Amino acid sequence: MAAKFGAREAARLQSVYASPAIAAQRAATRAALRARPGERGLDVGCGPAFLACELGREVGPGGRVVGVDESPEMLEAARARIEREGLGDHVEVLKGDAARLAFPTAAFDFVTAVQVYLYVPDVDGALAEAARVLRPGGRLAVVDTDWDSCVWLTSDRDRHRRVMEARNGYFVQPHLPARLPGLLGRAGLELAHAAAIPVLELDGGANTFSGGLIAPIADLAVRHGVPREEAEAWRTDLLARAKGGEYFFSLTRYLFVATRPKG
Repeated sequence: MAAKFGAREAARLQSVYASPAIAAQRAATRAALRARPGERGLDVGCGPAFLACELGREVGPGGRVVGVDESPEMLEAARARIEREGLGDHVEVLKGDAARLAFPTAAFDFVTAVQVYLYVPDVDGALAEAARVLRPGGRLAVVDTDWDSCVWLTSDRDRHRRVMEARNGYFVQPHLPARLPGLLGRAGLELAHAAAIPVLELDGGANTFSGGLIAPIADLAVRHGVPREEAEAWRTDLLARAKGGEYFFSLTRYLFVATRPKG
């Protein structure tokens, strides 16, 4: 995977994942996946294990959920969460790569990959790996974002476009969702469910999903060629709106559930 998450980013993501918007996203993902007691599941790119722990409660002590992530800081945060929630008997996390899953064929009843494949250069290979580790009839749930769907109220639309286009340089696959139905089919999976998950925030506080993104996006834009003063002006504008009651943020995430054929 292309993205590397250090301690600072891991801490920020924990706050973002705890926001109401992302909690609702996880609920929609779990509702579509329908994990059942006793099942075995794999969470690819598990991060701080919010989803893995929620799935662990759904499969219960008779099941098992394994999370994999490349980041040592994410794995440390994940293990701490698993311990706090008392799920260590049937939820675990391991260092792993989305494109090279170190598990036997047909080892899992379900696989989840939320906001993961946009960082993976070889998406075909990663989807083939997810399909390989699924048992016949098993389900893969993928959530991803095309940031062209983002609407953010700003005083300078041209400046906003430059910042967001530069930020997209951080992703290996910035426009993946539209391609996913075809990619899933190419991996030998059958699409069973597709849905849009809207994220709408009229508050840009630090504990919101979008509020937690403003400073990191400004920094990423600078790294990808936007002048520092322009990125700072963009950030200052949005933060002022967040305090002044004129804030609007909307984004669409896309959820796909595909199954491995039984035949």
